[in-house]
Amino acid sequence: MRRPRDAPRGPTETAPEAEHEPALVGSSRRRIAVTVFVTVTLAAVLTQHMPDSTIKTGLMTAAQPYLNLTGLDQTWSIFSPNPRGQTVYVLARVERADGAVVVHPIPTGTGPSEYWGYRWQKYGESLAEPGGRVLWRPYAEWVAGQDQLEGGRPVRVTLTRRVSVNLPPGSSPAARPFVDEDIYTATVRGR
Repeated sequence: MRRPRDAPRGPTETAPEAEHEPALVGSSRRRIAVTVFVTVTLAAVLTQHMPDSTIKTGLMTAAQPYLNLTGLDQTWSIFSPNPRGQTVYVLARVERADGAVVVHPIPTGTGPSEYWGYRWQKYGESLAEPGGRVLWRPYAEWVAGQDQLEGGRPVRVTLTRRVSVNLPPGSSPAARPFVDEDIYTATVRGR
């Protein structure tokens, strides 16, 4: 026999809702894991921001892979004391079987997807750097696949490095015009 909800309870009875409520405090393993995560993250970030020294160099050997994995590998070198001298973009120009030419910039995001967009921006910077040559073919293949998903029939993908030299602060204009340089061309086969 069920007792009505608003009937008084005896000293050993519990509310039906309490039987199904999750515990507010997780297991001790979960607490330990969270503590380790926070501690390692703080240690890595603090190590990254230490003044240059032999100790920092040694600690960064262990911290750098973790910082790269978590996306915390940030530096302030683009701002001070020597800001970048160039603004660089990589564009992918796709030539389609019907003769159309479509330009695909590096994907970006706004709002919640901004973090995702920032990672793409960093990937674009890697493509534009001298050591980025190993990334050109995989990126061109990815762009061809994305163009195909949009309904295109890509036959050739050309990666273009677009560069503008930044002028000193207070200059007018603030930068020189962009100059394009094709850095990689791939023929799309059998897609």
